[in-house]
Amino acid sequence: MKTRKKTLPFFCLPAIYLLCFTGLHAASEIYFKDTDHQLEVIRINGKNPGTTILIFGGIHGDEPGGHFAPEILSGIQLAKGNLIIVPRVNFPSIILNRREIYGDMNRKFIPQKKPNDPDSEVVELLKNLMKEADVFVNLHDAFGFHRETYISSKYNQTQYGQSLIIDSANFFSTKLNRQIPLAVIGKRILERANSQIENKNHHFGFWDHDSIAKQTKFPEMKKSATYYALTTYSIPAFGLETSKELPTLAHKVRYQLIVLKEIMLEFGLEFTLTEPELREPLLYWVEFLKNGRDVIRVNGNTNLRLNPKDTVIITSVFSNYKAGLSADISRWGSLSDLNKAFVFSSSADIVIKKNHIEIGKIFLREFKKDSIREIEADVNGVTKTIPNWGKIDIEMGQYFKIRGTQPRFNGLYFDVRGISKRTGKKDDSNIEIRPENLLPTYSFNGNGTIYFVKIYLSNTLAGGFQVEIKPKTR
Repeated sequence: MKTRKKTLPFFCLPAIYLLCFTGLHAASEIYFKDTDHQLEVIRINGKNPGTTILIFGGIHGDEPGGHFAPEILSGIQLAKGNLIIVPRVNFPSIILNRREIYGDMNRKFIPQKKPNDPDSEVVELLKNLMKEADVFVNLHDAFGFHRETYISSKYNQTQYGQSLIIDSANFFSTKLNRQIPLAVIGKRILERANSQIENKNHHFGFWDHDSIAKQTKFPEMKKSATYYALTTYSIPAFGLETSKELPTLAHKVRYQLIVLKEIMLEFGLEFTLTEPELREPLLYWVEFLKNGRDVIRVNGNTNLRLNPKDTVIITSVFSNYKAGLSADISRWGSLSDLNKAFVFSSSADIVIKKNHIEIGKIFLREFKKDSIREIEADVNGVTKTIPNWGKIDIEMGQYFKIRGTQPRFNGLYFDVRGISKRTGKKDDSNIEIRPENLLPTYSFNGNGTIYFVKIYLSNTLAGGFQVEIKPKTR
């Protein structure tokens, strides 16, 4: 049974970083595909060998700074060293914007695993990734602002926000074959990081939990990912916490990246990370496969009309983000229903999210009498029938001509977005349209590949389809 929680409204400084995968020699691998626990592991190898740093984000789902920042980091250009980035460790809790669903995942890094724990296969994979690393960083958000002494209820030594946490001040690393003065290193990292943060109230504080001590004040940390990495694989490990009480998500992401960059520099990585443009997550369209044959692409907040017993599969979500996307069909399936066959019987809504942020809905509804069901078009002389909101493919040098709809309606007209020369009439049907007749500036992303056709009935939008331009086959 699904557990739901209302998501918080999206807000940012102006907006949020756009994810781009431009890292040198970057490879992304998906584990547990098409399940709620889908896990993306991004490996980026520099030109020259060096330290391998492993970064976890989103082990707690209500800490967005910790799962948006590693996505930005995946756009890095590495000259020396390697990164292994897991942006969304706990995807189910991220979707619901909850700290945890099946218990605290950051308390499951212990030798024995609980039987039938839905998180267990993820935790075991994460442990195996630690074997490959020389340094480990776990990203979080927490309340307050950590300070060495009491200043106020928000700024004091018990608050986790804006802190860099370690489990031991000093240890000998058998993997690196040297003594690691972790407290000295951590304080040095924060000194450099804080110098880049203009608002002193937002500075980070250093915190040694001394979790390896028998009489530690933080015995629960002995179950954490950082403790496991340090004691099992003998590598330096840091917990990086930004404050939940920072003004915006953009602040959290920026501060996470500042400290991460200083950690990478401290351990010898050489890199370029250009600050990308800030953007709010957007939904372009959702692609369906209907009854095993028809491709349908529906824009956000649009009705998709179906017949009872029609089967649809959500095959893709097109957004300005490439990962962390989910599509949840109401009262059916799991938290993300991508690539699952759904048999339509009654009205249902599909909620589309980027991480925990809702970016649109698709409304599955039954056909009405005045619904457009199909569109007829000639493609280079061959008549094709496509469903409403479907798409047609044409090659360079070919043409398409819109014939009409089924059923047919009076007062209906087609608007092909981007025709370079209008015929003087409102309706763009029954004319040959070639790729060279279409202006790229009107295409999706301006690259001259995908164009939109809108269908109006009595000046009300009643449907449409996409035209996708393909290279000419030899």
